[in-house]
Amino acid sequence: MKVSQLVKLLRNGNAAEVSQVIENRKLVNQTKLRFLMNVTDHGCIIEEDDMGQATWYYISDKNNNLLSSQFYWNDGEYDAEGNHSLYDEYGMAL
Repeated sequence: MKVSQLVKLLRNGNAAEVSQVIENRKLVNQTKLRFLMNVTDHGCIIEEDDMGQATWYYISDKNNNLLSSQFYWNDGEYDAEGNHSLYDEYGMAL
């Protein structure tokens, strides 16, 4: 998914749509979320919380209502299918 499409999605502010897209690592990688943190015209607040083994991202609307969240493991990489090279979705080593 292109960043311009993500900006349009965030501007729309539909929580169900935002959640569906953000929670899909195949569509939105960590680099895109970090880029969107610096974009101010989409009308959402994106916060980053580095928890050590993983970094969480929280997307809220202007009224601070949580629209979605996503995390990425800090070590290793995700493949094209959204699978991590070192951990499963529950943090268990592969």
